[in-house]
Amino acid sequence: MGHPNCIVQIVGYKNAGKTTTIAKLVTALEQRNVSTAVIKHHGHSFSPPKARYDSEHFIEAGAKASLVEGGGEVSIQLKKEMTLEQLLHLQSSISNVDVVFVEGFKDIQLPNIVLLRDEDDFSLLDRSQTIGVIQHHRLLVDCKETAIFLRDEEEMWISYFVNQIVEMRSEHV
Repeated sequence: MGHPNCIVQIVGYKNAGKTTTIAKLVTALEQRNVSTAVIKHHGHSFSPPKARYDSEHFIEAGAKASLVEGGGEVSIQLKKEMTLEQLLHLQSSISNVDVVFVEGFKDIQLPNIVLLRDEDDFSLLDRSQTIGVIQHHRLLVDCKETAIFLRDEEEMWISYFVNQIVEMRSEHV
């Protein structure tokens, strides 16, 4: 299996609303029968939440990987740092989806949606391949040819980004 047709990165600093934004876009895309997956990077000092006690126990005992299935869900825990490329390969071997959202991995340039809290976040606008910007409140943003939305204009930005993602995906089919 190869990589999905469309990868979209959600970029923003802590508490910018990345996870919430992804969840809203996933829901809207799934309603249009576009399948999705999410890869999230927590940073180097974070230990990912433990989905299952047994999985945590196996990892603590020294297992390099623990896969737990139950109730139609699978939890995978690996004791290994992985690059985004490796995570995308793992994801594609597990399930074939139309769109993968990537949260984090700020040092990698992918088609992206930038979330701005305030002027301190303007450095994120220097990225290439920006599809659009969501800002918490109206900021003086100079982004020529880039769609800019306020966070509370939810229906507008969801509709816009879903259409953009569907179009991006169709270009790769």
